[in-house]
Amino acid sequence: MKQPLVFASTVKPERAELLAWSEHWSERNQKNPAQRFFSVYRKAVFARTVHYFVERYFPPEGVFVEAGSGTAETSMRINKHNGARKLIAVDIVLPVLQRCHPIMDARLCGDIFQLPFGDDSVAGVWNVGVMEHFTRDEIDRIMREFYRVLKPGSRLIMLIPGVDSVPQRMLRLTERVINVGRAQRFRFHPDEISQIQSRAQAQNILTTAGFRVLEIEYGFRSLLAFKTLVGCKAPQA
Repeated sequence: MKQPLVFASTVKPERAELLAWSEHWSERNQKNPAQRFFSVYRKAVFARTVHYFVERYFPPEGVFVEAGSGTAETSMRINKHNGARKLIAVDIVLPVLQRCHPIMDARLCGDIFQLPFGDDSVAGVWNVGVMEHFTRDEIDRIMREFYRVLKPGSRLIMLIPGVDSVPQRMLRLTERVINVGRAQRFRFHPDEISQIQSRAQAQNILTTAGFRVLEIEYGFRSLLAFKTLVGCKAPQA
């Protein structure tokens, strides 16, 4: 199988952010039982959810970017239509890109605040479990960047946990139990500081950046883990 191309970007994310995600995606951390379970869940549940929404909202050809790809396991079921869809993984952690799923045609180490793509150049952008790790101001900046690189009329798909997410609540409870009496705080992944509070908030995240809301899905397709937000960049007049 032909190996995807791997590129390094000159854009440098905040050091603390890079360290946190580098530790999370380290080979050592990903070998522990919990992370192995999450890997299975990504492949069995999230990948099916991504497949559904990509087929529903993305065109059958063009260049598509997973902005914050991690292992790209959630993208493994995307139909590439005999190569008509070109998939690019973007992540700040170079080692995880070197290990990400081979469905990706290219892997780019870069920052989603400054995507290395031209204006109106990308046919679709998606991610899973990314936006909740940023403040609302940061989310708005990222959303403007997504809007910039998308072609007019193209779509954005994001899977984001809500405050009522049953799996996320179970993870937080487990973390609290594990952390009783611990000097160093344990967590399954970097903190989720911006979970979706309501449908209105989800709509506002899209419309503030100029996207038209196409769908806000409650989370049934991800077994109540993530809500799916779908927006469309305004077509050319």
